[in-house]
Amino acid sequence: MRVSNNIITRTSQLRLQQGLQGINRVRDDIATGIRIRRMSDDATAGGEVVRIGSSMRALTQFRRNAQSGIARATAEEAVLDQYSNVLTRASELSITAANGTSDNQARQIVKAEVDQMLSLAVRLGNTRFGDEYLFGGNRGMEKPFTEPPPATGSFSALQLSGSPVDPTGNITLEIGDNKFVTPTHNGKEVFLDTDGLDALRELSDALGANDLARIAAATTRLNSAVSDVQSLVGTQGARINEMEDALVNIEATEFNLKAFRSDLRDTEVDKAMVELVGKQTLYQAAMSATSRILGLSLSNYL
Repeated sequence: MRVSNNIITRTSQLRLQQGLQGINRVRDDIATGIRIRRMSDDATAGGEVVRIGSSMRALTQFRRNAQSGIARATAEEAVLDQYSNVLTRASELSITAANGTSDNQARQIVKAEVDQMLSLAVRLGNTRFGDEYLFGGNRGMEKPFTEPPPATGSFSALQLSGSPVDPTGNITLEIGDNKFVTPTHNGKEVFLDTDGLDALRELSDALGANDLARIAAATTRLNSAVSDVQSLVGTQGARINEMEDALVNIEATEFNLKAFRSDLRDTEVDKAMVELVGKQTLYQAAMSATSRILGLSLSNYL
């Protein structure tokens, strides 16, 4: 009889403790607003919450990359607009200088302005973005172009084994899962491949030599350079749109993940309140029943 009473006592205490633990758990859920605080609370939902957290950290990095890319692309777009204006103005001056009514003295005055434009174009090529040179390519910490611009030879200030090399290479940013974008062009693509710097220098030399044929040829090269630079402007506009669209998608994806995480992790207070009342009622009933069971003795059966 003593053994049976001990078993009943331990079983009753265990059930009361379990009931009290259930009440405390629901109270904590209501107080914190979170129902999953440990993986043991719900292993399946907890695993999903962990995966969502990892995805949201990746989205945060994608957002930083996209914002940085937009800033770089916008900075380049502004430079391209200035560069295009320089080349267009130089073309206008060259047309005026090629006119038969202009004399050598007038062309020397135009040459002085073109020389200033060439210097400005080189400074644009050395535009800084933060601690880096915007058009430095994969050597962004080094000035890409020589200032003042050289009278002959390469415009590049970069050296490799003692010889000048063009600024090449690009920064690539990941703005989504396996989605990469190159936000800017390098100095070779903008200032050398477009023939802008060489065309400006050729116009300056032609004006200095008072050579009408060379001036006309330089005008043609400048017009072609303007067209190429405008094409780059269009490319930058498309890149900016792509990165802005990526930001919109990131925001939408993040919103959906937060909503899903909330559904998995957060407490539904109204349901939790109903559950708490139910558990408290059951606990009180268990307390009452246990007190009656434990109060029985041999005299109750006599």
